[in-house]
Amino acid sequence: MARSVIDVRVSRRVLWIGGDAYPLQHIARARQLVWWPPKRLRTVIRFVRQVIGLLVAAGFVGALTKNATDQPMARAVPGVLLVAALLFCLYRFVTRLRQKAVYKLVIETSNSATTAVVSHDARQIGNLIQMIMEAIDNPQAEFALQVENVHIGDKITQYGDHNTGKRVGL
Repeated sequence: MARSVIDVRVSRRVLWIGGDAYPLQHIARARQLVWWPPKRLRTVIRFVRQVIGLLVAAGFVGALTKNATDQPMARAVPGVLLVAALLFCLYRFVTRLRQKAVYKLVIETSNSATTAVVSHDARQIGNLIQMIMEAIDNPQAEFALQVENVHIGDKITQYGDHNTGKRVGL
């Protein structure tokens, strides 16, 4: 997950989000979506399944190697592998439980909807929507602020003159 600071401002009836310009008279709607809510119950169920699977596999491998050799090191290998796999599963479990929800500001114009800003702070996105709607109603309104923008996953742009295709990991 990469983070960057993006400038958001309204100046002379134009909404600027980074380098993108949206004339305020063309904005039909601005809305907030929860884009990536953490699925904690699914994460817990997946972890329990992995632990049960590891224990069954370790029991099976332990039963196979019990009579196969008399060397203590050969009998310890399944236990070491089990501990390493359990630690890896525990690490993934904790990191997935610590994930925050991601909220996005979607600007809808007469022809398309565009995700303008992605953030972990729902209040910041809500305040930004309110400021944009007030600027649409008030021709003299101007503001400028910086927002921490979160980039998750790949960026796919396959429309218009700026077709870049799929750019991985942006």
